[in-house]
Amino acid sequence: MGCEAIGSYRGARRDFVDFVLGIDADGSCQQVRVSSSSSGPVHDDETLARFVFAPAHTTPTGDIDETFVLDAFKYGASVQRLQVELQQSLPALHRDGEAHAERIRRGSPDRAPQPERTYLGVVTFVAAQVRAVHVDVTAARIRVYDTALPDDQLHADIVASDIGLTKALRKELRVRLFLLAWKSGLFPSPVAEGGTPPVAGRGC
Repeated sequence: MGCEAIGSYRGARRDFVDFVLGIDADGSCQQVRVSSSSSGPVHDDETLARFVFAPAHTTPTGDIDETFVLDAFKYGASVQRLQVELQQSLPALHRDGEAHAERIRRGSPDRAPQPERTYLGVVTFVAAQVRAVHVDVTAARIRVYDTALPDDQLHADIVASDIGLTKALRKELRVRLFLLAWKSGLFPSPVAEGGTPPVAGRGC
């Protein structure tokens, strides 16, 4: 199978990262378009935004913690590619984030309703910074792919490879990726209850 199999994947969500790493052991598929719905591969200078939700990404006290990046190691961490400056993008991002939270609150045939789901805002990354995260000499521990969908042409995925790492280094890789979010800070939803929750700096 070629790189395009990543963009056309329709298997179980929990198997996505394993599938990607099986197709693209060295990360070279990041350099080509993998989705027929995208405009092309994600370039290093692109800004990416990831939605933040409670309680999925927060501690009981409301701090954003490293669960924010755990999807990258199993499901793929969904991000949006920004086509214009962040401040211009925020209104549309917040609308999409609120709409996504509402769909989760309502539930679907495949997912039970989660009435407590709240959209908090977005955290941003620069693709080159994401790809530069490492804990050893193995290249491309963290990748970004253009996994656009027919109804979401700016969708991309952060995928992390912890293959061959010790438990301590797997933890460190998660923490290093999370620290990018911490440095960015949260661009809060204007309707998030309680204002801007702090980004956790402990328990990493």
